[in-house]
Amino acid sequence: MTQRAWKPQPYFAQAQFQIRNVLGALWRTFELRLLAFFIFILLSAVFQSSAYCLESAEQILRKLDAHYYYPQLQGLQKLSVRMQWEQLDVVTDSGMYLKNPPVDFFWEKSLAGSKSVFKLADRSFEVSQERKGELLNTLENYKEIVIPETLGEKMTTYRGRIKVAKKQKRLVEFSSRNADAVIEKYGLMIDLDLKNVRKIIFERKDAPFKVESEIRYIQKDGKWLIAESRSRFRVGEMKYQEKTEYVYRRAGKFWLVGKMSQTLKTDDRVLQSFIFRYRDYKVN
Repeated sequence: MTQRAWKPQPYFAQAQFQIRNVLGALWRTFELRLLAFFIFILLSAVFQSSAYCLESAEQILRKLDAHYYYPQLQGLQKLSVRMQWEQLDVVTDSGMYLKNPPVDFFWEKSLAGSKSVFKLADRSFEVSQERKGELLNTLENYKEIVIPETLGEKMTTYRGRIKVAKKQKRLVEFSSRNADAVIEKYGLMIDLDLKNVRKIIFERKDAPFKVESEIRYIQKDGKWLIAESRSRFRVGEMKYQEKTEYVYRRAGKFWLVGKMSQTLKTDDRVLQSFIFRYRDYKVN
């Protein structure tokens, strides 16, 4: 049996074969790296451009709340304050303010939340029970003047979504989960640079059906406090404007409201005006 001797390939041919293998491996490696590079660039662009869109409405509220001044989050545990309030005499059109009976406001923080109540001051005992009920019922709407709810607390029973996202501005819409809610929807125009709400739109079940409010702020201890709000709404064919102004003062280490004035008018006619003054704060 004849055996065929193995003949080595010419050196040049072997070299070509090895070079082709090396170049092929390098090219495949280069392709993979190039592909990985483009995927990285693409994902980076997507995540950077949609970083805020990926945030939920609730996350945005938490960031905003961190930049607002809430006394209850600054260590306030309880307080009492005497409130004196006056309202414009619109019956006689005299331009005079009539004094209402002074009241005391009590607030206390607890693990379950907080408790607050208005009580007529002792020297107001001559007020009839019917009048007393009317006054205290009116004041229920003004509890938040002293201790405002956080945005997160206010929107607990609402479902939020980001409706418009443009640069550093957001329109966040909150719809009520409760069919019986008076305010069915909130729209918050948010400035992400300043980290506050510039405008609020309320959609109500009853008239006025839509209220638009623009807000101006001041800062205390590096956090936002509302200095003024201007609201506009319509009832039937009538257009109304409401202006509310706040002045703050220190009570211990806390910034609390010292005066609030509110005026409702249509065109140039004042329909009603209130002035609230707060005295003798006792805190913690």
